[in-house]
Amino acid sequence: MIHLVVDSTAAIPKDFLDTHKNVRIIPLFISMNGEYVPEYEATIEQVIDYSERTQKAIQTSQPSTGDFIRIFNEIPPEDPIIVICLTSGVSGTYNGAVLAARQSGRKNISVINSRTTAIGMMQIVEDGIEMIEQGLPFEEISTKLLEAADHMRTTFTVDTLDYLRRGGRIGKAAGLIGSILKIKPVIYLNGKNEVDVLAKVRTGKKAAAAMIDYLHENSPCKRIGIVHIENEEGGRALQSRVQAEYPDIEVTLSTGTAVLASYLGPGLTGIIFESAK
Repeated sequence: MIHLVVDSTAAIPKDFLDTHKNVRIIPLFISMNGEYVPEYEATIEQVIDYSERTQKAIQTSQPSTGDFIRIFNEIPPEDPIIVICLTSGVSGTYNGAVLAARQSGRKNISVINSRTTAIGMMQIVEDGIEMIEQGLPFEEISTKLLEAADHMRTTFTVDTLDYLRRGGRIGKAAGLIGSILKIKPVIYLNGKNEVDVLAKVRTGKKAAAAMIDYLHENSPCKRIGIVHIENEEGGRALQSRVQAEYPDIEVTLSTGTAVLASYLGPGLTGIIFESAK
């Protein structure tokens, strides 16, 4: 059996994990009050409350080499493994997984830099499960998932860049800091897998329009997901608008995770999709 090991920022639902026993989650870690805990033990609300009270970046940590190898060792040595990681543009999780794969001594193991997060990673997992159930060989699935990752597109708008700035992950978006009070920034992961500026607009309506324009520019699409952090109303409005424009594709809505909230803060809405181009 081919197994998928996916980091916790993918926010894979429990019912999916219950149905697909060959999917395993490896957690990132988050620190509040000086103690690191697995991401699933911290809530988005706790992260935002702590960050707002302290005005400090919340420290996160990628899984260690030992964490990865422990999960690998739970899988029969003859079974292939595909590891799917949060974009290397904001985390060292992918590089850590590559190192662990090399040290594991396993022959059939590959590591995918998803070039996205949240529902985007879930979309890659769904691709992987479909191919596993079709009986495709490990090498072909690994190649096709790498191709899928190259076609992932991630864009979002945030109410503030403070969280990105505090965490040192703002990259090319740093130029927006001085004018944050005057604009509604639209951010994306560019072709170099960097956090970059997609558009500078002044309202949430125009931010949504900029994200949808980006979706149109990269269509046709295989899967489309809407993600939000503490902004369900905005997420549902965006989902409804995108679904109306893409009636033949199910447009899903999901939340981010505690680690993503520590990077991005509350109020986020975004579109993450798998382009067919």
